[in-house]
Amino acid sequence: MNLTPAPSRPRLMLADVEHDYFARMTLLLEEIAPRRFVLEWAQTHAFAVNMMRRQQFVLCLINVRLGHRSGIDLLTMMRARNYSAPVVLLASGEELEALPVSRGVECIDRDRLSAELLRQVLRDTLFKSDPEALPIVPPVGPALRAVA
Repeated sequence: MNLTPAPSRPRLMLADVEHDYFARMTLLLEEIAPRRFVLEWAQTHAFAVNMMRRQQFVLCLINVRLGHRSGIDLLTMMRARNYSAPVVLLASGEELEALPVSRGVECIDRDRLSAELLRQVLRDTLFKSDPEALPIVPPVGPALRAVA
């Protein structure tokens, strides 16, 4: 009988007020990397802060609109506390143009997010933070192209 614990899957945090967007992100993750990640949902700024206190994430996807506090507020707090997970800001097209340019933070159009764009963002941000993590996001291969 094998009693070794199963390896834990890398955790991603999505800070977004919309449950539908969490569901969409879950489906996209399953399409590009089935059962390789655990997606945690923080529906408010306060939930995101509490989640970051309890556990470490390999990537934080943060909507710039996060209820009464903004995603920029959350990013500022993360930097002040030296939270090390890479961050991707999610914004609509017109919000992207108004965002202040910040070093080390990827910004993507949340309304145009696709499986391929999410795969590329995961590969890029995870590789920048930990080159050993790259194999957890599979490259596009013939089997994946047939599904997409």
